[in-house]
Amino acid sequence: MSASNVNLKLLQTFLLAAEHGSFRRAAEESNRSPSAVSMQIKDLEEQIGVSLFVRTPQSANLTPSGAMLYEQVRSAMAEVQAGLDRLSGVASKRRSHVSIGCAPTLAATRLGNILTTFKLRYPRSVINLKEMPPTGALSLLQDQEVELYVGPEVPNMTEFNFEPILQDRFAVCVPPEFDEGAEAYSLADLAAFPLILLDRHTAARGLLDRICGDVTLNIQYEVQYAYTAITLAAAGLGLAVVPCIALPMLPSASFRVVPLTDEGAARAVGIITTRGYVHHDYSEQLMELIRTELRRGPGPVG
Repeated sequence: MSASNVNLKLLQTFLLAAEHGSFRRAAEESNRSPSAVSMQIKDLEEQIGVSLFVRTPQSANLTPSGAMLYEQVRSAMAEVQAGLDRLSGVASKRRSHVSIGCAPTLAATRLGNILTTFKLRYPRSVINLKEMPPTGALSLLQDQEVELYVGPEVPNMTEFNFEPILQDRFAVCVPPEFDEGAEAYSLADLAAFPLILLDRHTAARGLLDRICGDVTLNIQYEVQYAYTAITLAAAGLGLAVVPCIALPMLPSASFRVVPLTDEGAARAVGIITTRGYVHHDYSEQLMELIRTELRRGPGPVG
């Protein structure tokens, strides 16, 4: 066997013998017999091809070669231990910390109650939250900035798991200025009204564009956040088409909310995780709470 294949246990035994200057003391420290320690030191010397100790009945003193090896092994073992300590600290922090990403609309409407409940159950937990549109979810997960993302399904998830929890339909916020009493609208119906939509950088707008077909919409305002769309509708500037999960953002203004009836005017919302990622206890418990709370859902529209 070459020196490059030296067993780590032999080096640990060597360190004990060198530090105590005695095979007997090294045997006591490692709960082995002195003969076993002596045999391991002999194996090590044969593998590397030099004598490491000057043996006497009372002691074992390092040779110059042994002293050189001792300094190198001691330094290397100290670096290994420091690395293990750092990893242990990371693991300990990971057990108490949960890093999650969340779509802005969900963060603003549903996540607060979820995190409050979680904190009451697990007061020692620490939640790191990143609020980001669904289009950035996969990069967050890929770079391990978050352990899970809560939001709508997104394209190109071959390296990720998506667990659907609810179907989020779209609704129309109808201010009095444009209210003709309809109980529901299709996109074709909405073509006659000034509209407030989320902009083309959002997943919700991408879905609406896909199902719109040949219908030409009268888009007056394009905004990034559902809350902005709702407040503009409340101000009487047009009809806002928003996901139903945004409805808890409704201001106190008087206007009706009716369903959008087009086939496909719904999206799956759930939890996205990286394939193969091993979740610790806190993140598992948080995901279970998210499942429970999201399934409760807002009330029906219409």
